[in-house]
Amino acid sequence: MKNIKDYNIEELKKEFQELGEKPYRAEQVFMWLYKEKVKEFDEMTNISKELRQKLQENYTMCNYKIAKKLVSKDGTKKYLFDILDGNMIETVLMEYHHGKTLCVSSQIGCKMGCKFCASTGIPFVRNLSSR
Repeated sequence: MKNIKDYNIEELKKEFQELGEKPYRAEQVFMWLYKEKVKEFDEMTNISKELRQKLQENYTMCNYKIAKKLVSKDGTKKYLFDILDGNMIETVLMEYHHGKTLCVSSQIGCKMGCKFCASTGIPFVRNLSSR
């Protein structure tokens, strides 16, 4: 099944036309996804039930789940995300006097060797992709 979040607005309009829907419906769905930040198609209350059913049959929303969260004494926060395909990625937020640094995984596994990151211990599997 395709992840609806993989599409920009123009690509989503084309997808909707292929489903027999008007392009403005894609704009409505886009607003629900990125402005209202809904987690399920059924939350899109100004979309017909029939269209919501089509969306559920043809797309996922691919909402990663937090598998684990750790907060250290220095305020560093680590999140382990289940990316819904049997793999995990880690994100680390570090706070310093000059600002914040965010390390976001772009791969499953890593070859960098950062001592603060659990991804170093995971063998490289693949790069993440929006497609």
